[in-house]
Amino acid sequence: MSDQVNSFSRYLPVDQQARAWGWRLIDAGRQTLVPEAPYPNKGHPQSYLFDNDGRRTLDEFQIVFIASGSGHFESASTPSTVVEPGTALLLFPGEWHRYRPSKMCGWTEYWLGFGGREATRIMQSFFRPQEPIIAVSQPDALIQHFQQILHWLQQPVAAKEQILASHVPLALAFLHSSMLTDEVTHNSDAELVIRAKAEMLTHLTDRTDLEALASQLGISYSRFRFAFKKQTGYSPREYENMMKLNRARDLLLREQKSVSETADTLAYSSVYYFSRVFKKQFGQSPQQWLRSRAK
Repeated sequence: MSDQVNSFSRYLPVDQQARAWGWRLIDAGRQTLVPEAPYPNKGHPQSYLFDNDGRRTLDEFQIVFIASGSGHFESASTPSTVVEPGTALLLFPGEWHRYRPSKMCGWTEYWLGFGGREATRIMQSFFRPQEPIIAVSQPDALIQHFQQILHWLQQPVAAKEQILASHVPLALAFLHSSMLTDEVTHNSDAELVIRAKAEMLTHLTDRTDLEALASQLGISYSRFRFAFKKQTGYSPREYENMMKLNRARDLLLREQKSVSETADTLAYSSVYYFSRVFKKQFGQSPQQWLRSRAK
């Protein structure tokens, strides 16, 4: 299967009338990456490629929408974050960023690059580089909008640049609407995460079935994982592992359990594995940590 299935892109030359319009569509496209495929697809201008460290800095704003699949995103203002389907990434001029699909599942992305006087004003008024990841509340509508843009890119019509540029503010309106929706659901998400933490805490001797926990909370696993990461900065599994290791220190120091007993109590597969993850988290093996507490 080709890694360029359903892929299309256009990079537009500078148009003075489009500049005067206040909004300018600079580029747009769609690309599908199958698992293990190199990223990005071939055919993009050199200035849009990532460097040897996987980074890139653009001279334009971009919206990148992940329609399916998953991966990671990082920027000068944002630590490495898992990107789920239905997520939009906002890229800002002069801000380095890097992102790519997971090699295990690939992804399908739509994107558009834009600029202009009005575009800069709206971006500065409503969006921030520190919040570049947006869970889109109407993903099907946004995909349809991207498809309209790709359609118009292929039409030989007068004032095409203005028609294309006029699609950009609507795409941003979809993202702004999603942000407002997210604010409404923020409190409910916080409550869900509190309940999830409590459930994990009461079952530290087991490995939590996270999909079952999400179902118990009445939400999909993808939404649960996204909400948990947004609230805590950690995935549910990462957070559970930290809770276990913090509990391990209590068992070792306050309850004076042996390393072997602690590993068994917290359902680690072996003492060796427990010691390894303990050292990775705290910089010392359990024995070294206990000796340092005794000084």
